[in-house]
Amino acid sequence: MRTAGGDAHQRALTAAVAAVLTRIDAHAARNGAPGEPARPVAGSDAVTALDALCACFGLTPFERDTLVLAAAAEIDPSAGARCEAASGRPYPTFSLALAALDDPHWSALTPVAPLRRWRLVTLDDEDAPTTSRVRVDERVLHFLAGVPYLDTRLHGLVTRVTPPDSSPAPSHAAAARAVAARWTEGEGAPHAELVGADRQTRWEVAAAAARAAGLTLYAARAEDLPGDPADRDALARLWEREAVLVPAALLVEAGDTASWPAAEAFLARVAVPLVVSSPDPLPVSRLPRERVTVPALTAEEQRRLWAESLNGAVPERELAELVAQFSLPAHVIRAAGTAVRRAARPGADVARLAWAAGLAEARVALDELGRRVEPRAGWDDLVLPETQRAILREIVAHVRQRATVYAEWGFEAVLRRGLGVTALFAGGSGTGKTLAAEVIAGELGLDLFVIDLSQVVSKYIGETEKNLRRVFDAAERGGALLLFDEADALFGKRSEVKDSHDRYANLEVSYLLMRMESYRGLAILTTNMKKALDPAFLRRIRFVVEFPFPGTRERAEIWRRVVPPGVPAEGLDVDRLAQLAVAGGSIRNIALSAAFLAADEGSPLRMRHLLAAARTEYLKHERSLTPAEVDGWV
Repeated sequence: MRTAGGDAHQRALTAAVAAVLTRIDAHAARNGAPGEPARPVAGSDAVTALDALCACFGLTPFERDTLVLAAAAEIDPSAGARCEAASGRPYPTFSLALAALDDPHWSALTPVAPLRRWRLVTLDDEDAPTTSRVRVDERVLHFLAGVPYLDTRLHGLVTRVTPPDSSPAPSHAAAARAVAARWTEGEGAPHAELVGADRQTRWEVAAAAARAAGLTLYAARAEDLPGDPADRDALARLWEREAVLVPAALLVEAGDTASWPAAEAFLARVAVPLVVSSPDPLPVSRLPRERVTVPALTAEEQRRLWAESLNGAVPERELAELVAQFSLPAHVIRAAGTAVRRAARPGADVARLAWAAGLAEARVALDELGRRVEPRAGWDDLVLPETQRAILREIVAHVRQRATVYAEWGFEAVLRRGLGVTALFAGGSGTGKTLAAEVIAGELGLDLFVIDLSQVVSKYIGETEKNLRRVFDAAERGGALLLFDEADALFGKRSEVKDSHDRYANLEVSYLLMRMESYRGLAILTTNMKKALDPAFLRRIRFVVEFPFPGTRERAEIWRRVVPPGVPAEGLDVDRLAQLAVAGGSIRNIALSAAFLAADEGSPLRMRHLLAAARTEYLKHERSLTPAEVDGWV
């Protein structure tokens, strides 16, 4: 079936108006001559807008002619006078239509009949349905004339969603086909539900489904739908009419739980193609909806997307490393590829640019959930016994080579779970736990996000798991190094359940460990009190690194590294400074504070400045310098 062009629509409407007005003239003359029926545009077998509208809304010939009569008053200057000659009123009315047009039936006047139900026509005075002026709706008039647009009453409420230029990945194309099949082949209301992935990915899948079904997709937020039943019903009818005229499908993005009952009531009133979008499955509805899950892209799909986005400029080995590190949605990979192409210069390391672009895209979701630390420290900045340094290098190897060991060598199929790299850093404050995490992140070229567990843990049941889920879901994109600080806020000897709070605390710990074990990146917990942790929990952590309090030799080494070479200094004695029984964090604080004191005096950095700064640092920890600590330099 072929649709006519814009001019053909207007010619067909003009011809139909002429035929109906001829019938009105005949009624005015009281000769009862039959009106000239509207004919298709000469030389064309295309379907006109008038034909399509009549077919879609099931208009009878009488309803069709009544609609044309209402349109005649808007497009034919003589219509008013001809109506007045026939009925005494200079405008169309239902009474005139009943008297003058063929095959009249009273049911056409009712509010539930197509003309008024779908607001194809409106009455100036609904209390006088036969004598009130009948007006064609403006949107309908423009549609009949072949001028398409979205009803202005929907502006601001719905947004058009266009599919990307590139074809969707095979797994997403399958999801789109399932939704399109529900719209075109399913029984009952053509409603579907898309769950999983991120919002933009779900919208792209829905847009692909709409394109496959020959529809235009528009989206609305559940919280924007009317709460008043009358307004909700009016909107449902308006959208149903629009869905037929465009034709279109509607995506409703599920919002907070408070707004969902009103949204469900709206969905119950809509019997046109519709899809509900939500990250998680929604409660069972009284209306059947086929649930379609949008899967994560497979490694091969991601590799192809990266290759296409980078125009084949990155070798397969580097592509494999990108896929192993990042788990990004298709739209994010495309955005990263665009950023790389814009930044690339002749001779540029495209693989390195792609890695940086992947980090930039992945960190967006995490920036609001944790504190990002830019890795600047290296192995030389870390003063630790060789045993601990060896374990840290082993952790790096586990993260760096996980694609080789799990995928290429097949360990993933054998082990199946517990593949995440997890570590516990135990030691007193300032012993280098965060610094070690920064060194590892820098070595791996990853972002380091510090998550304060004391801020994540909630007294409300279920909230802690929800907060942890947000963190891990956001981190999955880029495999960032997650450092959960102050694990003591959640961990403890909780295996013995004494009350409901202990039971829920155990659930929270189990959930954290489960997400850490399945996390594709590196997750590190820090604690000041390892002895307070339950041994059952410790067994589920792959690496445990003890950060000992630095001895005199280690403290001397820290002092040598903490004062930059460019600092003007006189008489500094590293061996005597190492007598201060403080950890590396405090040493850095003392050195920095002393530098400010010296700079403020305009003098070189001396031992007296360090003594003053040490006293301030000790006061902070409610300690006092002992004679042994300052022996020989005071």
